[in-house]
Amino acid sequence: MPATTWQALGSPPLVPAAPNLTAFDGGTSQPLGTLPKFPITLGGKTVYIDVSVTQGAVDFSLLLGRDYVYAMGALVSSLFRVVCFPHDGRVVTIDQLAFVRL
Repeated sequence: MPATTWQALGSPPLVPAAPNLTAFDGGTSQPLGTLPKFPITLGGKTVYIDVSVTQGAVDFSLLLGRDYVYAMGALVSSLFRVVCFPHDGRVVTIDQLAFVRL
């Protein structure tokens, strides 16, 4: 999560973060800290994950990774651009393109 998003949330307390984060392009950044047990809701299911807060300009407000996928019990298909996860005895499917403005 970029620091600007964290500040927009009211700058809740962070816990110290240890290692630098490495991006896909090889760049690194030192996190400002970790926002523990941050709630994220998708398709009516809420999970709590620890989110690293970083300084710098990015094109997103929150980047969800493996921790989120594991907590949701989700299957992610980049080919079909869907996320599927179990919730309330059924499988919820979210079309990722539904969140993109063309």
